[in-house]
Amino acid sequence: MSTITSIPFAVLGFGFTIWQSWRAATAAEKAQLAAESMRDKISKSSLIMLIPQLMRIEDEIDRAVGENDARLVVSWLNTWRWQAGQAKGLLQAAKADDPKVMKSLQASITACGDAKNTLVAGSTDLMQDSATARKAISKAAGELGSLAANYGMQGD
Repeated sequence: MSTITSIPFAVLGFGFTIWQSWRAATAAEKAQLAAESMRDKISKSSLIMLIPQLMRIEDEIDRAVGENDARLVVSWLNTWRWQAGQAKGLLQAAKADDPKVMKSLQASITACGDAKNTLVAGSTDLMQDSATARKAISKAAGELGSLAANYGMQGD
């Protein structure tokens, strides 16, 4: 008799366990979505803070070219490459890797590497030998500026 009366309680207990498991899974999914959202926001915020640094690097490269200081140009080109790579990573982490922006960043990184190699090899015309890199940097900086404005308008 006690076995028969315990069956409904066992079924109830089993049902309660399934319900709790479902609630836990739902809570875990919500927590994961919240964590991903936070990661995206942090990546976007970091990118927005990085963009002015990239703009400053662009100015410093132009200034160093104007002063005909190849050593300083090489240093700033390397800095651009590093920071632009960081920007690409942040864009990918935020799942905001717009193909146009990513392409311009990669083109600037490649052009800076080429210009650095030319300058280190003993450039005789700093203005000419850095022109492609400076043009690529200018394009990437413009794309990033538009992206930053877009992020600012989203309020994220």
